[in-house]
Amino acid sequence: MIQRKDMAKGTRKGALLRLNRLFLLAFVLVSCDATVYHHFQPVDNEGWCATDTLTYVYEPSSESSAGSDAEVVAQVRYGAKYRYRNLALRIETMRACDSVLLSVDTLCCRMYDERGRRLGATAGAMYQNSSNAVVIPASLTDTLLLKLSHIMAGDTIKELFDVGLRLSAASK
Repeated sequence: MIQRKDMAKGTRKGALLRLNRLFLLAFVLVSCDATVYHHFQPVDNEGWCATDTLTYVYEPSSESSAGSDAEVVAQVRYGAKYRYRNLALRIETMRACDSVLLSVDTLCCRMYDERGRRLGATAGAMYQNSSNAVVIPASLTDTLLLKLSHIMAGDTIKELFDVGLRLSAASK
C-alpha cells in the first residue's frame, strides 16, 4: 500500500516536471516573436455587457521599430460554460496624441470547432483562445489607444474572465 502511494507521488512529480518543461518551451517560442505589447484586462464577474468597452494604451519603448503597420490579436480567457461557438469583437484604433481614428476592425475568436470540440489551450477549468490577426494602419512609434467591445447578439456575455490584446510589427 505504501509503495503505491510512493509510485503515485512519483508519477505526479513526473507529470509536473513534464508540464513545467512544456510551459518553458511555450514561453521560449512565444518570446521569439515580434510582440511589442501584450496586456490582459479582467471582465466584470457579472458578464461583459455590450455597452462595456475595454481600453488598452500602447506606449512605444525606445526599441520600438518604425514600421508602417501593426498587427493586433485578441486573446480571451473563458470558462467551461461559455455557450457561444465564437466571440466577435470590435476594435477601434486611435492615435492617442490627437484622437484620430485610424481603423475600426472586427476580430473573431473561434471557441469551438464544427464538431463542438473546444479550441485553444486549457489550464484546469479555464481556457484561452486567440482571434484572427488584423493589420492596423498604425506606426509602433506612436502611442495608440485601442478600444475593444463585443458585438455578439446577446447583451451580456458570461463566462469570460479576461480579454487581452497582443500587438506586434506586421510581417511584410
